[in-house]
Amino acid sequence: MSVREAVGEDGSERLAFAVLGPVRVWSEGRAVKPGSPQQQAVLTQLLLRPGFGVSMHDLMWGVWGDGSPDGAVSHVRTYAWRLRRLLEPDPAAPRVLVSVGDGYRLDVPEGAVDAPRAAGLADGAAGARAAGDLTGAHRLVTSALELWHGEPLSKVPGPFAERERDRWNELRTALLEEKYEVALALGQYQAAIPELTVLAAEHPGRERLHGLLMRALHGTGRTPEALALFQQVRRRLVEEQGVEPGAELTSLHRRLYTSPQAPADDLGPRESVTAGSPPAPAGTATGGEAGPAGTFRPTVPAQLPRAVSDFVGRAAEIDTLRALLVGTDRDSLPLAAVSGMGGIGKTSLVLHVAHQVRDHYPDGQLYADLRGMERDPEAPGIVLGAFLEGLGYPLKLLPDTVEGRSRLLRTVLDGRRVLMVLDNAADAAQVRHLIPGAATCAVLVTSRGQLASLEGAVQLCLGRLLPEESISLVGSIIGRDRLGAEREAARALVGACGQLPLATRIVAARLAARPGWPLAVLTARLTDEARKVSELKVGDLAVEAAFDLSYRHLTPDQARAFRLIAVATAAELGLDAAGAILGTAEFDTEDLLEELVSASMLESPAPGRYRLHDLLRLFGRGRALVHDRAEADLAYENLLGYLLATACNAFERLVPGDPVAGTLASLGTRGTALADAAEARAWAAAHFELAVLALQSCAGPGAGAPAQGLLPAATDLLVALSPFVGDLRHEQLAPAALTVAAAAKGRGDLRSYGRAEWLSCSFALRAGRPSAAYAHARQAVEACRLAGDLVILRQALNDLGLIAVSLGDFAEAIVRYEEAIVLARELGHRSGEIATSLNCALAQARSGGTEAAMRTAEAMLEAGRALDDAAAVAYALYVQGIALSEAGRHEEAARRQTEALDACLRAGDGGREVHVRYRLADTLRLLGRHPAAESEARRAIALARRRGDEQAECHALLVCGKVFLDRAEPEGARAFLEQALHIHDRLPLAGREETVELLSRLGPPA
Repeated sequence: MSVREAVGEDGSERLAFAVLGPVRVWSEGRAVKPGSPQQQAVLTQLLLRPGFGVSMHDLMWGVWGDGSPDGAVSHVRTYAWRLRRLLEPDPAAPRVLVSVGDGYRLDVPEGAVDAPRAAGLADGAAGARAAGDLTGAHRLVTSALELWHGEPLSKVPGPFAERERDRWNELRTALLEEKYEVALALGQYQAAIPELTVLAAEHPGRERLHGLLMRALHGTGRTPEALALFQQVRRRLVEEQGVEPGAELTSLHRRLYTSPQAPADDLGPRESVTAGSPPAPAGTATGGEAGPAGTFRPTVPAQLPRAVSDFVGRAAEIDTLRALLVGTDRDSLPLAAVSGMGGIGKTSLVLHVAHQVRDHYPDGQLYADLRGMERDPEAPGIVLGAFLEGLGYPLKLLPDTVEGRSRLLRTVLDGRRVLMVLDNAADAAQVRHLIPGAATCAVLVTSRGQLASLEGAVQLCLGRLLPEESISLVGSIIGRDRLGAEREAARALVGACGQLPLATRIVAARLAARPGWPLAVLTARLTDEARKVSELKVGDLAVEAAFDLSYRHLTPDQARAFRLIAVATAAELGLDAAGAILGTAEFDTEDLLEELVSASMLESPAPGRYRLHDLLRLFGRGRALVHDRAEADLAYENLLGYLLATACNAFERLVPGDPVAGTLASLGTRGTALADAAEARAWAAAHFELAVLALQSCAGPGAGAPAQGLLPAATDLLVALSPFVGDLRHEQLAPAALTVAAAAKGRGDLRSYGRAEWLSCSFALRAGRPSAAYAHARQAVEACRLAGDLVILRQALNDLGLIAVSLGDFAEAIVRYEEAIVLARELGHRSGEIATSLNCALAQARSGGTEAAMRTAEAMLEAGRALDDAAAVAYALYVQGIALSEAGRHEEAARRQTEALDACLRAGDGGREVHVRYRLADTLRLLGRHPAAESEARRAIALARRRGDEQAECHALLVCGKVFLDRAEPEGARAFLEQALHIHDRLPLAGREETVELLSRLGPPA
């Protein structure tokens, strides 16, 4: 029966399909077009799983792999609708393509698809040859081969089609081998030689083809050529793969060499199960073998390596795996894939759990190291052979193909309770043929790469151990008493190891061998980043070797991305910054980074965010500096250039018109465009850590010459981020500014030094350290005057005025402010002039010049409104409120301060808001509106704490204490005043004397 003659059960339907070549479809004897390539991809998945439902997830993966497009489900539904119109007599009442769950099943007559028919003919040919019917075997093999009409599933896209192409190409090659095996058995030596010569050249790794050609040559009297062919094959195998020919080819060579006159018939045919043939039933012999050597006697393998005795942690993962493996109510095979970076403890976890549950698998435990990270990963066929041998199956009865052995393993394991551990897999393709079908069995797989395409597997991706777990591991190796005596040192040690189990085990083993060493000695050796990775070695255990295995498996593009990110930063980064480092477009960048995540060489803590484990970063940095130092230096420069360019964009969005923007350096890199101040704040927050580490890399003591030359750019990055200090963690920016200042001073860079000192002044002011701020400001003023940096000089003078106010020296403050105002006018910096004029007015109000302060504040209010500067308007209203309050006009002051508060909320100015609230609270207190005063003061305290503004918090606490005093509630007053005094004890702020005096009025606590 041809492929076009398959008849349905009722005899009315005629459907036929061909996939061994271009996909073809016949309905009622007529050829119909199978549709688009994607539609063919859906159809072939259903054809090659006849009678079985295929889920929507599997259909989408088969067409697009892991990158299904938006609307993929809708696309598949459309393809199914079109196929029904092709195949169904009545598409409204489908009987051929039926819905199953969220997917579909194709019910077609037996023999309607050419590929399964080819496999059946192959099995029949093997049976015929085993029964001695060589002519019948030759006829069946020839019939099977005639079903091929080109590349299987030609032009059909997707991973399913790719996998099936490999499968059916393999069967065709096996059938060709069988064809010539039978031909030689029939004595057709001369006729076989031309085709075998071509096939052997096309498949240089298939020893069976070379053996057939050697036998054909020998059969025609060309034995010397047969012997020479063996030497050619052996030389290629040794040179290219480092292996000798297999036992069968070697045996054939030996027989030809020692008995060159031996009849050709004595050299074959072979006695093994052929491609596509079913495995022999348990307890039977095949290929003419009889007795013990040819009988399957089941054994119970116990192949698990020992579990480590000092295993710690992973409680959640253990619970997940145990629940999967010991559950009895299941209808599918339990399968788990455990992934993670080298040294993270995948094998230890899996073996720990496997030994715990082995009693649930009384029929045995199988184990294989698949050597997925080696240059020559273990071939699935070899592993299958080892498993079958471990289960008691005779080696000489094993099928030759992977498909045949896989089917045999599934047959042997059917109904048995066997646990299989597949360690160190290269990818999902390496393990698919090894997985049993029986739900009574279970499989645990480990791999450095994520096996997302392994269907039905529970995915566990291991991260670093928790600190206490790492410390416990150290204690289990060096001894609990020693750990107890140096627990804090152990905490620092595991931190230096990045809580990586392999690194922790190595340092603990080194310490165990050196009982006289304090733990801090080894920790100190690990502080040198240049030698840290090389220090993590003991015996045959080495972190660097573990990382190198993964690194060598990266593609050139992946390896480059890994190196450059490692050398550029230790911070978490997004696609924008990574693209700047790599010089790649966003989509290409994401593909590369996701590939590194899948290879467990990079972590992704959130969508679009990436980071390197610290030890992997140091490993990658070392590789980058060795591979191409200039490329490594450029990676850092590209990152700094991107950060600076985007920070400048953010600066202009937050403080438009500020002349500082025109003085910021550029490295010629385009930054990210930001639409408004909100986007600018969000960008600054997301890139804060990245920027701080970039600054330290440039200004730190270990900076190389190329990085040192980028110090002015790094300084300007810090300046560009300075308007966001209220939103960022200034306690981390402050050390960065000091580091830059020290580096600039040492290198004689006055411009960078002046700017860094000015920033240090700002950070000290924010931290409530006016004396330190004053010293930094004076240094900044001096350096900026010498460098001619007038823009920053104006800022530094303004800050000197702020410091003088905080110290109660209003006269000096006014002098500094007035000089800054003159510079602002020279620079045309109108918003700066407004801000400093209001600062000056505030100093005037505080020193008794309330009328002058009111005039200045009113003028600046109008100027702010003219510029549509919401922050300036809010500040002007705030100053007016203070001036009115100082003048005793409290009702007017309260109205102005309420307007100021509304303006702050509209402008989103949280820094000004906290000050307005505690000033308004004090005004309301003076007006006797105590509930409202208390409410505003408490809000000010909460806001100041959220912002980390201890100076404002101290003022707000003082106001709240006064409210309680006015209400004659001494204990409430004491609680707030003591908190304020606690801040005064740490920070030299104005108002301490008043706080102490108020507490003294209360007397001792009740």
